[in-house]
Amino acid sequence: MKITAVEATPLGSPLDEPLRWGAMVVGTKGGIVVRVTTDEGLVGIGEAGFSSEYFSTVGPIINHQLAPMLVGRDPRDIGAIWQQMLEATHMWGRRGIETYAISGVDIALWDLLGKISGQPVYRLLGASKPKVRAYFAPSLKPVDQIVDEAKLAVGDGFTAMKLRVTGDIAGAVELVGSVRDAVGAGVDLAVDANMSYDRRGALELARELEAFGVAWLEEPILARSLTQYVDDHTWLADRVSIKLSGGESLLTRFEFIDLVTRRTFDILQPDATSVGGISEAKRVADLASTWNLSCVPHIACSSGTGIALAAGLHMILACENTPLIEVDAYGGPGWDGMLVNPLVVEDGYLAALDAPGLGVELAPDADERFAVSAEAARPTGGVISFGARGDSAR
Repeated sequence: MKITAVEATPLGSPLDEPLRWGAMVVGTKGGIVVRVTTDEGLVGIGEAGFSSEYFSTVGPIINHQLAPMLVGRDPRDIGAIWQQMLEATHMWGRRGIETYAISGVDIALWDLLGKISGQPVYRLLGASKPKVRAYFAPSLKPVDQIVDEAKLAVGDGFTAMKLRVTGDIAGAVELVGSVRDAVGAGVDLAVDANMSYDRRGALELARELEAFGVAWLEEPILARSLTQYVDDHTWLADRVSIKLSGGESLLTRFEFIDLVTRRTFDILQPDATSVGGISEAKRVADLASTWNLSCVPHIACSSGTGIALAAGLHMILACENTPLIEVDAYGGPGWDGMLVNPLVVEDGYLAALDAPGLGVELAPDADERFAVSAEAARPTGGVISFGARGDSAR
């Protein structure tokens, strides 16, 4: 069996109003869909990065750099192919946007391996559980709107949710307090500050949130370098009782080393579509496990294809230290006809479909119905990055 084609395509649908998650704003809900095709007619699908709006930088890496060197390879050699892609891009990328590209190809290869073997991906990885509790993740909106959405989520069976806040401490406290009053003490509330504070502002925020029984505080400190990211969040961790989480902006397992050795975060959050695919996300989760840390992978709500969600789910179901999965509050093209069989939360849990590979398939007319124009594939919002690394914040 040989690879005959590797292709990345932006698919999505325009939004009536832009959605904002911290530093990222999108006008199109969609993602970079990767297909790996074999000489036997099988096709594996994956997703690269967090949004179709990154296609202008990530897409050419897949289509013009990675694809030519992978054609002719045996798609079952996932580990060897991963290393080949890393080494081929190392000198001009060093774990930047090219890691998004590697991630999309790796996910597609795992989907393909599942189809070849007739097994769901999580079983190939070593099944640990059949389902996982889901948490509801709305975007940045006025307090009254988020309160209404939170009530609806609880009515739909969610028992956990994550609230986004800005650098306004009073506004953050108002939001979390209002949602806590609305949903009661039985719902787990996490807070994502999206790097909106310096370390002392983050300390003040964390102490205010402790009164609400917040499950974790995610990446509150703005960092321009990996050293500052680790140092300042470690400083904060030593001064508060609330759990801290982070890692969605980090790429490959090598950037997580200092986080675990210094006990910076209680919860690591790699994203399969950016960290290096399912292969690398699983390695980070296993690394966390060796230090008795939890892993709650980041799954970008800026996408909405449902492919990234499926990839994250299969990795989570193969690990014992992964208690939750992030679920976008607003759906997207994956639930509007782009996928034949999108994943659906039932009674607050998400389970993998008992089907080969990732268990989700593109509709036959997906390319036609959800094509993204070149203009729509350009970023509409700002991003935060570590040094020269591009497109690394949500």
